[in-house]
Amino acid sequence: MRVELALEPGEPVEKLEIPWESPDPTRRYLDLRDDPRGIAQVEEARRHPPLRSFLVAVNSDDSLFATARCKTWQKQDDPSAGASPCEFSSRLELVFAPEQLNFDRRQHEGLARRLEELLTRETAPDALRSELRVLSCRYRAPGREGSCLRITLHARGTTPEQAEMRWGLGLARIQQALLFVSRVLRQQIAQVS
Repeated sequence: MRVELALEPGEPVEKLEIPWESPDPTRRYLDLRDDPRGIAQVEEARRHPPLRSFLVAVNSDDSLFATARCKTWQKQDDPSAGASPCEFSSRLELVFAPEQLNFDRRQHEGLARRLEELLTRETAPDALRSELRVLSCRYRAPGREGSCLRITLHARGTTPEQAEMRWGLGLARIQQALLFVSRVLRQQIAQVS
């Protein structure tokens, strides 16, 4: 998997607020750690089983993470443009479940670097591309500025079905990497405590 890492600080075009609000009543922030049954309200998770599995695992008690938002989309290029004209993508914003870790940007940067190291060991760099970007965000409840990690995954294929299948496999790999990093971080936290 090809991984692009963006850690540069600065004001992003979009600043995520957690929890976020939407004018669309069918799209709203759901705390899936607090209420795992809320996953039934996530349209993308209902349509895409790999995303559902990812959200369940990453928001579980076995994980130090929580998701703040997710989105999927598909695009198709002109078939004459190349061998893999179809692309299926997703974007997920991830935060630490222990809230205090979200106010130290270095925690998110360290997470992004660990994920980059694990994910670049993957094969198929032309079929899968991941972007890891540390974003500034505002946590509404404590009224503080912090960070989150945006993970964007793009999978290419010769057909829409192949692109989506590759995306599902890539998302499962990201899930495994996150759960591995979560275990390592739990051990480090336990040693310090």
